[in-house]
Amino acid sequence: MKKFIDNIITFFLSILMIIISTGTVYFCLDVFGIIEVPQEYSIASLFYSQIEVIANNGEILTEDTFPVKKIRRNKETTTNAEQVVVKDTRDPLEVMEEIKAKEKERERENYINVENYYYEQLDYYGRLIYEGLYNNLDKLKTGTFTVNYDKAFNDLLNEENGEETLKNSFQLAINALTFDNPDLFYIDVTKMYLLMERTTRAFSKTYKVSIGAGEEGNYLAEQFSSEEAVNDAINTVEEIKNAIIRGIENDPAKSQIKIVHDYLVDTIDYNSDDGSNIYNVYGALINKRAVCEGYARACKYILDELGIPCIIACGTGENRSGVTESHAWNYVMLDGQWYALDVTWDDPVVPENFRVSKESRYAYFLKGSENFFEDHIEDGNIVGEAGFKYPLLSENDYNK
Repeated sequence: MKKFIDNIITFFLSILMIIISTGTVYFCLDVFGIIEVPQEYSIASLFYSQIEVIANNGEILTEDTFPVKKIRRNKETTTNAEQVVVKDTRDPLEVMEEIKAKEKERERENYINVENYYYEQLDYYGRLIYEGLYNNLDKLKTGTFTVNYDKAFNDLLNEENGEETLKNSFQLAINALTFDNPDLFYIDVTKMYLLMERTTRAFSKTYKVSIGAGEEGNYLAEQFSSEEAVNDAINTVEEIKNAIIRGIENDPAKSQIKIVHDYLVDTIDYNSDDGSNIYNVYGALINKRAVCEGYARACKYILDELGIPCIIACGTGENRSGVTESHAWNYVMLDGQWYALDVTWDDPVVPENFRVSKESRYAYFLKGSENFFEDHIEDGNIVGEAGFKYPLLSENDYNK
């Protein structure tokens, strides 16, 4: 009888030990956030639990909202002494400078993927944000769709300065998306918010991230109140684009660029007073009013359709009045070389019926670095101090 009772006690003690061990493991996994436990079943939440939502909205480059930047010189990369050719009879410093120049050129050539030009220069987190938005473009037309990244950035946000890193990647990614894809004129990135849900339980913090509408309820650009309105605008813009390029698909690339350039100069009025879509393709092609960014986006939008490599570039320029201002223009590739194209400054604001000379009309048409950089300074700061890199321009103007 005593042996039977001992066996019963041993059995129940074993069951109790299993329960205690299982509970301990479950508690540790829950407390340290190794497994995700719903709030109602979380042991850790009995000790401490808090859920916070942190929102950060986007910013976009405009001529009115960011200060003119001082000229920034690219930092020269250091070169190992072993790379200098000892037998070279020139001054070693001269050799070092030549090596640095070649390294700089190779570095810039690494970013000539025109289709996704700005995407290629984002960090890992920026690319992840960009891809999530790009893969949901149709849904973004609603202006209310939320792109959910779940816990994709959890490890980063648990690191020191992780939140700041993610916010910076977010700013760069959403602007890079619109610069690579000027047809996204219906999205106002200043209305898009990075939402970080932080759940704190005992000793662990878990982050979930999404991007969606902020306090205004949607992130559509002004004039677009619904998905239907967006689709109508897209169709209208495409009709204009198709009308411009109809019949010139087989023309030489230079001729195609000139026709697009002339169309934009002839039809767009430079206007910085009307804030409605002056920075995008809709304002340039439909409203016929735009600032430099609108001109540059419209130019890329049409040249992309023609298959001509084209990117939007940013920096500062000294205008005809001697005033330095934030500015945007295009770089295009012809015969394997890159040239500058500033449609905005080829469209001077002049009195009615004033005849513009041919020299003024094409003053910034397919220019090389020697002439173009006399009054243009590239910095790649499409937002903040981004410092995106640009392709190396031909030294001379295109003259074929």
